Amino acid sequence: MLNYNEMKKYIILSIAALSLLTSTACMDDYLNEPSPSSQGSITPEEAFSTSSNATAVLAGMLRQQRTQWDQFNRTDVGGLYSLLFARAVKGSDIQLNENWYGNDYRNEDREPTFDRSRFTWRSYMMIGRSNYFIEGVEKSTGIIDTDKPVLLAQARAIRGFYYFQLALEFNHAYKYNPQAAAPPIYTTVNLEGKPMGTLEELYGQIISDLEYAVENSSTSRIDNSWVNKQVVAAMLANVYLSMENWSEAEVMAKLAYGGNVTNALNTIVNYQPSGFNDAGDKEWLWSMTQQENQSNFFFMAPHAFFSPSGYGNAFINTTFYDLFEENDRRREAISVTNPNFDNDDIRYLSSNKFTFSFGGSMSIYRTPEFILVAAEASARQGNYLEAQQILNQFKATRYRGFIEQNLTGTALIDEILLERRKEMYGENGIQWFDVKRLQKGIERSGNHSVRINLEPNDNRFIMKVPQEEIDNNKHIDASVNNNR
Repeated sequence: MLNYNEMKKYIILSIAALSLLTSTACMDDYLNEPSPSSQGSITPEEAFSTSSNATAVLAGMLRQQRTQWDQFNRTDVGGLYSLLFARAVKGSDIQLNENWYGNDYRNEDREPTFDRSRFTWRSYMMIGRSNYFIEGVEKSTGIIDTDKPVLLAQARAIRGFYYFQLALEFNHAYKYNPQAAAPPIYTTVNLEGKPMGTLEELYGQIISDLEYAVENSSTSRIDNSWVNKQVVAAMLANVYLSMENWSEAEVMAKLAYGGNVTNALNTIVNYQPSGFNDAGDKEWLWSMTQQENQSNFFFMAPHAFFSPSGYGNAFINTTFYDLFEENDRRREAISVTNPNFDNDDIRYLSSNKFTFSFGGSMSIYRTPEFILVAAEASARQGNYLEAQQILNQFKATRYRGFIEQNLTGTALIDEILLERRKEMYGENGIQWFDVKRLQKGIERSGNHSVRINLEPNDNRFIMKVPQEEIDNNKHIDASVNNNR
C-alpha cells in the first residue's frame, strides 16, 4: 500500500450526484506536481493503475467531505460538518441568534425546494464517488489482489456511512416502520434513476457495506482523517444502535474505542473542556483535518458559530446548563457572555468548547460517544453492573472528586443518555439522533427564542424528497412526500 510520504497528488473523482441524472462523470485534480497526462488531468485508467494512485483517489474523496458540495455556496450548506451541525441546532441544548442555520433552528428546513433537504440528498455525491472507486478497483489489473480488499473496505465504509445519513434524515426511526419508503440504493456507476425502496432494504445495504469494511479494514492509517477498522466499527455501532440491536452495538462500540475506557480517554487532569479543534487529541477517532492553506475558513462548523472570532451566533441554553454539576469540568467551557445580558436573552451563555481558527480541525467521531454507546447497549441488555462500571469510568474523567454511582434500570439508562448530551453538545447531532431513534420528543425551555417542541415521530424530524429528484427521476413523483 501507499506510503503517505510518497504521495505526489490528491485526486478527486467527481461523478454527478446520482439523483440529478443530468451529468456524466468528470474529474477534478488537486495536484502538487504536474499530472502525467498531457491534458493536465489524470485518466480513470491511471487513477486505478496502482495501489498508490487508488489511495490518492481516496485522499481526494475524504477531503471532499469538508469542501462545498456542488452548486451550494452558502455558509450553512457546506460539507459533512454542516449536515451534522444542522442536527445539533434542531435540538434544545444549543440555540441560535438567527443568522446562519436559522432555518434549521426553527425546524423550517425540510421542504422539497429548501436548501437543507436538497443539500442532504447530495450525500449521493459521496455515494456515487464510492461506487466509481469500487468499480475502478475491482476492474483494475494494476492493483495487486491482496491490496484490493483494504481499498474496497475504505470505499464501502464511506458509502455505508452516507447511506446511513440518508436513512436518518429521510425517515423516522427504524423501529417505527421498517417498510417506510426510503431513498433509492445504487451500488454501481449508473445514472439511471431508481424508485424508492424501503428502510429495511436501505439498512440491509448499510450493514452489508459496513460489515465488509470492518472485516477488511486495517487498524493502521495515515492519520485520523482516514477510515480504519475502529472508525468503521463506530459507524456500525450507530447503525445497530438505531436498529436497537443492542448486543451488536455493544460489540462494535467497544471495538471502536478499544474496549478499555481508561486508555481511551484523557485523565481528569489532562482533559481540556475547551479548544476542540485539535485532531491530535487522543479522544478524537475520526476527523476532518485542515491547514491554513487548505482551510474552508468561516464555513467551519460548529467552531465558527460558537466563537466570537467567527459568527458568534451559537449559545448554550440555560435549562441545559443547569444540568451540569459544579464539579463537572465540562462546565468550565460555559460562561456568561456579557454581564449586561439578562438571563432570558438568547445570548446569555456562551461556550468556548470549540476554538475557531483557519487551521483548526473538525471532529466527526470522538471515543466518548462510543464509550457511552457501549454503556447504553449493555444496560439495555440488563447488564447493569457492566454498564455502570463503564459509566463510572467515563465520569471519573469528567468530574472532580467523582463518587461512583450504583444505578440500575431506567435511572441508569437516563443517566447515560444525559451524559451523551453533556459530552457531545454541538457535535454529531447527538441529542437529535438519540430522541429520534428512541421515538421521543424535544421540548425547548429556558432562554430559547424559538419555543418549538417536537412530539415523538414528529414529521419535522424528517426531510421531504427534493423537488429536483422528483423532476429528474421518472420513478419518483410528488406523492412520495405525501404525509411527510
